Amino acid sequence: ENALAARSSALAKAERLKRDFVGNVSYELRTPLTTIIGYSELLERSGENLSERGRGHAAAVRQAATQLARSIDDVLDMAQIDADEMALDVEDVRVNEMLAEAVGRWEREAEASNVTMVIEHPEDIGMIRGDARRLGQLLDHLLENAIRQTPPEGQVTIAARRALGEIQLQVSDTGRGIPFHVQAHIFDRFIGRERGGPGLGLALVKALTELHGGWVALESEPGAGATFTCHLPEEVQMAAAHPELEF
Repeated sequence: ENALAARSSALAKAERLKRDFVGNVSYELRTPLTTIIGYSELLERSGENLSERGRGHAAAVRQAATQLARSIDDVLDMAQIDADEMALDVEDVRVNEMLAEAVGRWEREAEASNVTMVIEHPEDIGMIRGDARRLGQLLDHLLENAIRQTPPEGQVTIAARRALGEIQLQVSDTGRGIPFHVQAHIFDRFIGRERGGPGLGLALVKALTELHGGWVALESEPGAGATFTCHLPEEVQMAAAHPELEF
């Protein structure tokens, strides 16, 4: 019994050390990244003081730094979920507004890639109980993934529908699809890199969906695009909600 207690204590200590390490390293990385992003944006807006090619290089630096900053946030979020320390701030979320806001955040990147974005949902889609920020985060990852995999003149569709006590949020693309040997592991950490992402985004989509008491599914055939569907209960499980909301 003493040995088990000592082992449990050692594991808990190791987990705390890991979280502290991840948090400290992430903070140290974000500080210079903020400076890099700021100066690259300044260079992009420098007008005639910088050549067109130079502005293109500055934009590439900004884009890479922004992606790295988002990846750092993903690592922190995943560490928080692993430690069972992420609580949901549950509220009523209007599904149509949530979809429109998600598309708005990715319109510029879609236009730059010559990809059309489409929103589909019934007029009476209504609301869902959930964490608006976290739901938006999982949609961001799915849209980013879809846009990057869709060739020019392709289409990305974000949809929502209500069925059997759940809201289904769906993102589909007309891209290259996912090889069959990858599909079974697509939500594993760092496996998603074969879809062109950092490898953690789809794992985070799965974790955030499950935190809401739901599950996520994939449908894809190589060369025929991919569809990710998040099945979310209309009422989020209170066990995942913020502590003060629990009864």
